[in-house]
Amino acid sequence: MQYTYLSYNIHEKSLVYKGLKEPKITHQNTIGTEGYNTYMLSIENHSGTHIDAPAHFLDDGKTISEYEASDFIFNNVLLLKSPQDPKGTIGLEELDGWDLSEKDCLLISTGFSNYRDSNPEKYLTQSPGISPDLIHHIRKKYPSIRCIGIDCVSISSYGDEKTAVKAHKTAFVKKEGYGDPLFLIEDMKLDGILPEKRIKKLMVFPWQIEGVDSAPATVIAQLE
Repeated sequence: MQYTYLSYNIHEKSLVYKGLKEPKITHQNTIGTEGYNTYMLSIENHSGTHIDAPAHFLDDGKTISEYEASDFIFNNVLLLKSPQDPKGTIGLEELDGWDLSEKDCLLISTGFSNYRDSNPEKYLTQSPGISPDLIHHIRKKYPSIRCIGIDCVSISSYGDEKTAVKAHKTAFVKKEGYGDPLFLIEDMKLDGILPEKRIKKLMVFPWQIEGVDSAPATVIAQLE
């Protein structure tokens, strides 16, 4: 059985959504001086690969530490290849021909992560976004889905605040006829999975910090 990371390591040059502070890692104690190493980490909770919980946009939404460990394990994952142009919209047509009725997680690989290292500014400011209509459709028709992940810094294009708010709230709101509120995993590393490989299990390990809406996460896929 093969395992692979679908998350990026965090470092001081980690890309973060525009307006957030870059992580700061300070070497506090050293082996040469105190005989041991310690580090001070100053990191916004939406840094690097991270998982958004409903409290990110809703006052009555769950925070990241209020979930059970089993809620972060997904056993029927679809990795959808959906190449997108800058500022493109991932709409309902992307699901044509796919049956998501038994899926519990949808990962969308746009290919935009190719710019993460080569053109960070483009990656942060011109990424495609998921339409609120697609999220509504998933929650209405496929209530078994509990998570959507994407290889962009956010599920929404930078600068389109109205759509960003609507997309996130549609994912998180409790509403009759919807499935459970979704998790959203942003800034994922999805380009390394070969076409012949299938994700058998997805395991998400968010930092367990009480009272915060969301958290950086380590994401591991079991492949077969």
